[in-house]
Amino acid sequence: MLAPDITRDEVEKFKKLLDYFKQLAEDGVTTLIEKQLLLMLDHAVPFFSHLVMTDIFPEIHRQTVNKRVLEGANKRIWNIKELKYPPKEKVKKYGRCNYRNQSILYSSFSSFTANNESQPRVGDIITETVWHVKNNQHLKYCPIFKNQPKGKDVINPRTFEINQLYQKKIKIYPEFVQEQIDSLVQFIADAFTKRVNHNNDLDYIFSAYFSNKIYNDFENGTIEAIYYPSVQDGLSFENLAIKSDVFDEKYELVKVHDSVCVVDPTSGSRGFFFEGLSDCTSFDFTTGKILWNNTRIYQPVSRLLEMKKDFGILLDE
Repeated sequence: MLAPDITRDEVEKFKKLLDYFKQLAEDGVTTLIEKQLLLMLDHAVPFFSHLVMTDIFPEIHRQTVNKRVLEGANKRIWNIKELKYPPKEKVKKYGRCNYRNQSILYSSFSSFTANNESQPRVGDIITETVWHVKNNQHLKYCPIFKNQPKGKDVINPRTFEINQLYQKKIKIYPEFVQEQIDSLVQFIADAFTKRVNHNNDLDYIFSAYFSNKIYNDFENGTIEAIYYPSVQDGLSFENLAIKSDVFDEKYELVKVHDSVCVVDPTSGSRGFFFEGLSDCTSFDFTTGKILWNNTRIYQPVSRLLEMKKDFGILLDE
């Protein structure tokens, strides 16, 4: 963590400035103030300090809603690249950890969290992927850890442990410096754990701004990932957002599973239910192809024909 060279009066001014930004976040950012807000953040945040950690994440999970990457076509994915991060030119919206035109690999640590993050709907073909780290390589990352689940009897043990470590590290600074660092870290945590209106991607602008700073400015651009609680899981579990080039260097695909969503929460269900189609562990990494032809289809032919009719799914293209 980096300590700013500041006075007590500067701390109070900084805290008032953060209060102003909090109000903007609550009111909702519009295109009228987008550019001015980004410029203001650059000039108004005189320092950046955050906890940095290093760890090995052996296995990560992703879930892709196929039609979202296949221009609306509800069919099987055959290309590995379509199961990774999007090309930056196709990133047209702010995300929790990305600017527009910025490609970041979003992942989770279980299929349960990945389901909740991707929010498929009945009839969607989805593809779940499992990726393993190569050669036990470490990731250098910034964790988002200050906020816990709202339930009185619920706690996220991992973010609790990280917060305990942070509390020990911050005590080496003068009290008023601790206040400034803690105010900023709390503001960042609130930005990352905000439940947003997906019709307005500008609701992500604060977390996107600090993500960009973490990835490209902080620690001379050596931070490789951001570890943050899943808003869709009520902050009980975590996600990992990795720089695209780091992901390509450190992770490899080991398993693909596709299925059809047959129940989703919009029907009153508490979760999702899927009809499994098949698993695949065979890939041609030279051509970037998934070798589905070597896999076993779970559903009997009659059931597949019924699903094709009901949902318009395509598996053989």
